[in-house]
Amino acid sequence: MVRGDSRPAGNLPAELTSLVGRRAEAAEVRRLWSGSRLVTLTGPGGVGKTRLALQVGRTARGAFPDGVWLVALDEMTQPDLLASTVASALGEPGLAGTCNATVAGYIGAQHMLLILDNCEHVIDSCAKLIIELLVRCPNLRVLATSREALRVEGEALFAVPPLSLPGPGQQVAPGEAGRFDAVELFLERALALNPRFTFSAADEQCVIALCERLDGLPLAIELAAAGTRLLPLGALADWAKAPPSEQVFGGRAAPSRHQTLHATMDYSYRLCSPHAQTLWARFSVFRGGADLDAVEAVCGGDVLPPQQVRPALVELIDKSVVVFDGSSYRMLETIRQFGLERLRAAGEEDVIRRAHRDQVAALAVEVEGGWFGPDQQALLRRVRTDQANLRAALEFCLTERAEAGAGLRLASALWAFWLGCGVPGEGRRWLDRLLAADDRPTRERVTALWVNGCLTAMDGDIPAGLALFEQCQRLAARFQDQAGLAHALSQQGLAKLYSGRSEDAITDLEEAVRRERGLGQPNPYLAEALVDLGVALCYRDRLDRAVEVLQEARLLCSAHREQWLQSWALVFLGLAALIDERVPEAVALIKDALRRKRTLEDGMGMAHSVEILAWAALADHEEERAARLLAASEVLSRPVGPHLYGHHRLLQWRDHYLQQARDILGPRAFEEAAQFGRHLASDDVIAYALGEKPAPASAAVEPSANLPLTPREHEIAHLVAAGRTNKDIAAELVISRRTAEAHVQNILTKLGFSSRTEIAALFSAMSKASP
Repeated sequence: MVRGDSRPAGNLPAELTSLVGRRAEAAEVRRLWSGSRLVTLTGPGGVGKTRLALQVGRTARGAFPDGVWLVALDEMTQPDLLASTVASALGEPGLAGTCNATVAGYIGAQHMLLILDNCEHVIDSCAKLIIELLVRCPNLRVLATSREALRVEGEALFAVPPLSLPGPGQQVAPGEAGRFDAVELFLERALALNPRFTFSAADEQCVIALCERLDGLPLAIELAAAGTRLLPLGALADWAKAPPSEQVFGGRAAPSRHQTLHATMDYSYRLCSPHAQTLWARFSVFRGGADLDAVEAVCGGDVLPPQQVRPALVELIDKSVVVFDGSSYRMLETIRQFGLERLRAAGEEDVIRRAHRDQVAALAVEVEGGWFGPDQQALLRRVRTDQANLRAALEFCLTERAEAGAGLRLASALWAFWLGCGVPGEGRRWLDRLLAADDRPTRERVTALWVNGCLTAMDGDIPAGLALFEQCQRLAARFQDQAGLAHALSQQGLAKLYSGRSEDAITDLEEAVRRERGLGQPNPYLAEALVDLGVALCYRDRLDRAVEVLQEARLLCSAHREQWLQSWALVFLGLAALIDERVPEAVALIKDALRRKRTLEDGMGMAHSVEILAWAALADHEEERAARLLAASEVLSRPVGPHLYGHHRLLQWRDHYLQQARDILGPRAFEEAAQFGRHLASDDVIAYALGEKPAPASAAVEPSANLPLTPREHEIAHLVAAGRTNKDIAAELVISRRTAEAHVQNILTKLGFSSRTEIAALFSAMSKASP
């Protein structure tokens, strides 16, 4: 093929909107080219494969003197017309009889990049064409986008991820939401489409939640941003919860399969085999993913024979419907919602949800039977990992009264999880609802009542917890359930301890220990009653008896290689040693406990341990270290509840040690040390408390960091302060002038200013104030 000088080197379309993020992804694609002449971008519909391919093509133009050529295959329906379609895109006659060899002849030895976009529905024809082109055209490179791999020899795959969002549980400081690509895309598109759109720090969590609900999918986020012309942010968040078929803010110029999320999902669904379609629908009952055993147990049967589950799963992975992360299989939420629609349409929802519930219940039984032993950590981690599925199973148990009994068994069996992982409030809410849904007097209800009483007391409502223990003991006596009576009495003692009635608590706990021993073989409930009794004795300064009881609990746990209760025994053995002025022994015991609690991810336990280590530091004349740890321990508690909740004696001691540290250091030095502790990351707090490394140096803070602006707004505000016009800003940041104007207006609104001069004056003053 000979190209005349008048012909452009490529046919990439003009960029109508800026690409947000994707720098790392584009760099990785270019890196893959160093080892392969074919790179295929894979991923579900709407993840941004085409946009990334075009961005890579635009930035790579200089490396391809004969052009970067795009062949859009999204509307192609006849595979035998592929070669002629490619030829036409290259500017050659696209005759119906054009074959792969003819296209290869057109390209010849030219240095060219060919982008084949949306290969999935003509994938076999694409694979054959690419093989011939790569063999016969030595200077050609191919960038393909497809919902599944082409399976061509030498193919390098890159799975395009959703846009970045905060990780699970990650705290986002005010003004920082915009540093995540998903949020930045939403804001940029909303500002471009709706000049009246405003965004404040108060709106950040709403936008983060909206983008999380949309899985960080660029297509879905752009549809939502278009909705800002019609709905306020709160209503948009409700829109994102609707089924994909009801999300219809697409633009007219978009391909039909991209005009609604439902069309995008339906397009992928129709490309699947019948077995894969069935698995897609059934897999939708899982939340947060599932391992292979769970998928086979829940999804196989009837029209999907068990031996066909794995092949169907492989097909869904190939088509980017399911993602495998090395341990579990998962769907993006938008894809799962579409599958749930198909499951309901097939009339299979109740049957598959019941199978899912039974699979989760089997895990709960395994946890209940094995957590008091060497597998405790692994079992609790499995439940933590599978928490979304646990919630889905419990939701199903509330759909009708006949299922509530199974829900009571499930929620009660996981009492160690609710407590050990610091989520008693969630366990309580499930049991409250399940007990109300099924009020029949049963043995299951006995267990559910004492477990719920414990969780309720731990959640802060001690009177309600005590009422539940009374109900439990009455019902247990009716069934002559000696274990239920013993467990209820033990938890009642703990609730009384939390209410400050330590002598009454000791009475109940002594009786509970006697009853637990009478049940026969040592059990986890005896170990827990002993730990709680030891704590109560510590609070009454009966140290010899406390140490005796706590050592018995520790040895019982150690014999079974249990960690959680053992770590609590160590915490209070350390406290007893500190009260008795055996400081080195106290520090050794509590550090041992803290290492175990770090491994168990026990947030409440880590906060208690760091707190008492602060007291030990003060007793050892390390006042600055003590002040840092006192502040850090309080911060560690925030995700799990009020600091030292229910431990009135500990709170009294804390007040004493705080005042002592403040008196020794002086108000200013104390506050500086406390401020330092408050800003340590959780991992750094634990490492510092254990003496594994010194406290990290304070990070330098940008003078403007406390302004209520997103990172993009910070960037634009700096440019405004430097005297740039909106036109200059648009050119420098590669955004439209209208978007730049909207950003500047938003900055003025947030800062309460009326002119650009005020922005410049503010940044000038902050610059002079910075060290």
